Amino acid sequence: MLRHRSIFFYMSSSVARGTGVKAINVIQTKLTKFVLFTSVVFLSLASPTKADDQAGAGSTKLDNFVDAALSDWDFTIGAGAGFGPDYEGSDDYGVGAMPVLEASWRDDTFFVSVDRGIGATLLRSEHFSGGVSLNYDWGRDEGDNSALRGLGDVEAGLEGTAFAEIDLGTYAFELDITQDLSGEDKGLLANFSAEYRHSFFDERLWISAGPSVSWASEDYMQSYFGVNNKQASRSRYSQHDTDAGFKDVGLNLGAMYSFDENWAMIGSVGYARLLGDAADSPFVESENQFSGGLAITYNF
Repeated sequence: MLRHRSIFFYMSSSVARGTGVKAINVIQTKLTKFVLFTSVVFLSLASPTKADDQAGAGSTKLDNFVDAALSDWDFTIGAGAGFGPDYEGSDDYGVGAMPVLEASWRDDTFFVSVDRGIGATLLRSEHFSGGVSLNYDWGRDEGDNSALRGLGDVEAGLEGTAFAEIDLGTYAFELDITQDLSGEDKGLLANFSAEYRHSFFDERLWISAGPSVSWASEDYMQSYFGVNNKQASRSRYSQHDTDAGFKDVGLNLGAMYSFDENWAMIGSVGYARLLGDAADSPFVESENQFSGGLAITYNF
């Protein structure tokens, strides 16, 4: 379980946040270290053997260096499929390819991930961990769905997250606070989730379940659920001003089955109910939102 743990909870947290199909695009940055290390290994193996002892000693030192460097890293790659609404509030759904790419150094002291971005765990104790990460928010395109016509795009950009988790083994509690860093006034989103975990078949199968709730600032709510005067004049919707408040509550289910110490199948499904000004938005077609994914992963 432990070797796949970050990927298991990455999928669960993605569902908890209502991640749409658009957000499962591949981010290549996290493979930089992997490509560097594997290139060094390949070149060292492919280079001609040197007869002299000095070259042999140099090769041994290089091999030892690479082994030591890689021993601190944990890589997971995989592929699958995910589904989600075209946008938050849509009753139209799409399915897309879902790559799983993650590198972790010394048990998430530093990590690079498709979902979590680039981050570091800065505080750690027996049951508590906390840190920060930098990620990319895909925003929302007017062309994602005909219901968004006239509303314009919610611009993509960088976002920063502060996270904290209390891990009691069977139970876990997590708080993520994400702030827009792109200057697009997309505000702040805070998500709190609780989780119950249980294992079966000598920890080959893990099941998790738990609720989640998210709170959004006024800027966030206005960006994703509001309609200003200009948008109202270009669309079929009346003006809709929003305030800060709770955005949704949800329930998330996850499962992971390990075939061996490297291969695993991971899946999660989730339900979210939009609340308050988000639910009252004129272009929200359904307050009930569903999402999920299934993937095969390889850890090394």
